Amino acid sequence: MNARIAGIVYSSLTLLAVVAAATAKGYVDTLGEYSFLVAVSAVGLFVAHFWSHVLGLRLTGDLDREAVSHEAVDSSTVLVPAVVLLIAAAVTYLITGSLEVSVTVAMAVLTAGLFAFTWLGTRALLWSLGTAAVGVVMIVFKVVV
Repeated sequence: MNARIAGIVYSSLTLLAVVAAATAKGYVDTLGEYSFLVAVSAVGLFVAHFWSHVLGLRLTGDLDREAVSHEAVDSSTVLVPAVVLLIAAAVTYLITGSLEVSVTVAMAVLTAGLFAFTWLGTRALLWSLGTAAVGVVMIVFKVVV
């Protein structure tokens, strides 16, 4: 369970950083390009998470078919933040027609979700606020830069 929580938290923060950097610098101009960026980044996170955990099991000699299946399920949680970013941006784009607004709203939705997820998982307000603060910093970077 801890691996799933960690996967969601660090993939959220990583995807927020990728989206902030790419959109602030104008590397994506359409919702399709944004979606491609998020999807490819999420798949890269999945592969990195899965492979590093399987390699760690191989190094300790605890690798078997069941362990690989378990790691695949745990690693799939890193895709959840990407789905949130894609759905929130698409819905907002349908309403506003603005990629800039859509991406910013999607980042805010993921940041709020990350706060709620951390709060439910830890029941620690400072940890939740700290996690969400990183998301807010990414939004500020996107908007200001």
